[in-house]
Amino acid sequence: MADTSTREKQGILLLALYEKGVLRDDIVRLIEEAKAAGLYVIGVNTLKLRDPSGLTGLLDCYIERPNFGRDFGSYRTGFLHLFERGWAKRCSRILMANDSVFYTGDKLAKFIDDMMTSEIEVLGSTENFEIEHHLGSFCISMSGAILGHKRFMNYWRRYRVSDVRTQVIRRGEMGLTRALKRCVSSPEQFRALYGSERFLRDLMADESLTDFAIRNSRTSDLVGWKPLTWKAIIEHLQLRFIVPVHRTADVDISIDTTLKDINEYAFVHGYDDLFALLGRHIAPDSEVDPEKVADVVRAVLAEIFMQGSQIHQNAATLLRMGLPFVKLDGLYRGAFNIYDMVNITSQMTAGEAEELRRLLMVRPYGGGTLTGWKRAAFMRGLV
Repeated sequence: MADTSTREKQGILLLALYEKGVLRDDIVRLIEEAKAAGLYVIGVNTLKLRDPSGLTGLLDCYIERPNFGRDFGSYRTGFLHLFERGWAKRCSRILMANDSVFYTGDKLAKFIDDMMTSEIEVLGSTENFEIEHHLGSFCISMSGAILGHKRFMNYWRRYRVSDVRTQVIRRGEMGLTRALKRCVSSPEQFRALYGSERFLRDLMADESLTDFAIRNSRTSDLVGWKPLTWKAIIEHLQLRFIVPVHRTADVDISIDTTLKDINEYAFVHGYDDLFALLGRHIAPDSEVDPEKVADVVRAVLAEIFMQGSQIHQNAATLLRMGLPFVKLDGLYRGAFNIYDMVNITSQMTAGEAEELRRLLMVRPYGGGTLTGWKRAAFMRGLV
């Protein structure tokens, strides 16, 4: 597909693809929304499409490259293509994205507008606190000044392409974040649109988000990140504010009494259940401060929200907040289980939910399906 020149100060979408034969329906949705927003779209694909010429009107520039280097190899090809043609000087803002996520339709237009009209010099979609803080490289927008920054250009010119996942994370995601932090004019110019501070702010503004986040919290136990649960909140309240008082026992306790006979359990599904539980177990002359409890709830949720890869840790909640995509390796990496997938897809139209289930379920948990050296490499994060 032939190049066409970008207009003066036009926004650009640089899309790293791994698409064979035809583009996925959700990728077409993304491109159509980008075109509706007036963006020039560059696609860099590591597989082959049957009829690239049929993409006229969707992709302004289409490049096929060997399948080596993962998404950062494609990003590098795309950025070098831009630099060689001097487009950095004519780009108002660029959005780099890839097809490792599934794009839902109803939130895409607003999301693209938020990312492309922002005054923040570097704006990621989500952030990640594993190993060191970095932006998720599947979707980052940057101002034209960053695109043309010498340090940014040098990062891509010097980037060493690798197919080893750990190397791509270290040199790619984390290395790019470090380069971008050196390029921005101040720390305030480096943010995530749906980061931890946004989550805490939304919790304070919308009480229903608390119940939603806990009801739809990740339940898979295959990764070590703590899930959002009422149990975690109750444990925090017990640690900080609740102390035992002497009361006459209501049950006869003998040496043969089991813990099951002493303990009682409660089903806590929301704020009302939490206050009912506190009311049953706190002395009658004690008062429960609802505002203090709400502060504890928000603080515990925000702390857990920050753990690990936020897009994996909080997929359903981020969808509810407005993020229009879900990471496609959620089941494969063990961050989701089938129950989590059902919670995530319940927010989508029937057609999109079916699309996402199909894409997720062809890649079940690698630790349970791979064998031999592939399983060993997976468990060490190499593939």
